[in-house]
Amino acid sequence: MKITQNIETANPEGNSDSEFVTLDIVDTSGNKVDELKVSSKLFRPPNEAILWYYKRAFLLNQRQETHDTKTRSDVRGGGRKPWPQKHTGRARQGSIRNPHWVGGAVAHGPHPQDHYIKLSKNEKREAVRSTISLKYHEGKLKIINDFDFDAPKTKTGLQLIKNIDAYPLTLVTTSSKRNVYLSFRNIPLTSVLPVENFNAYEPLKYDFLVFEKQAFIKIIERLEKKED
Repeated sequence: MKITQNIETANPEGNSDSEFVTLDIVDTSGNKVDELKVSSKLFRPPNEAILWYYKRAFLLNQRQETHDTKTRSDVRGGGRKPWPQKHTGRARQGSIRNPHWVGGAVAHGPHPQDHYIKLSKNEKREAVRSTISLKYHEGKLKIINDFDFDAPKTKTGLQLIKNIDAYPLTLVTTSSKRNVYLSFRNIPLTSVLPVENFNAYEPLKYDFLVFEKQAFIKIIERLEKKED
């Protein structure tokens, strides 16, 4: 089994195995085929404050802010005072485009706002680590051997879910595997993400977090590289 040195069990200083956590790797049939030892630093208690803040920022940053209403300056017409101020017996009016007129402006209506929240690299990194740690401590983190489907078929996706006993789930693949994505597309409460698009929010939507082995290794390498 070829695994990067900083992930696998190489321990030149002779430290105890307590510094590592052993994770089972299963195949698409749900049978254990290998093990992966990961530094226990990854599975420190999750930072719930960071997860809350990340989720809030993620959702706010998705807002399109396309809603917009017209003020008096945006509505065409109404430049002339409709009738004299006094001596008409009618209420005074300044413009036929005031909000209380039909065809007039909207009072206190919504306008685009900037809700963007910028997260630092360290905050994003800690959120990803905390998400993985949370699923691990809940017993809902699974790793399967690398796989692909010959053709898109919902039945194949359902069979995989049954074999690994993980539903609802977020499946993280090593790359954009079209057949895998299409096989899960019609299955409710599932999400398929290539590892390049992995974020800390998607796994929080569903119970189980399932990685392909190489996708999980890429995430660990990314986290450990930043820590160094």
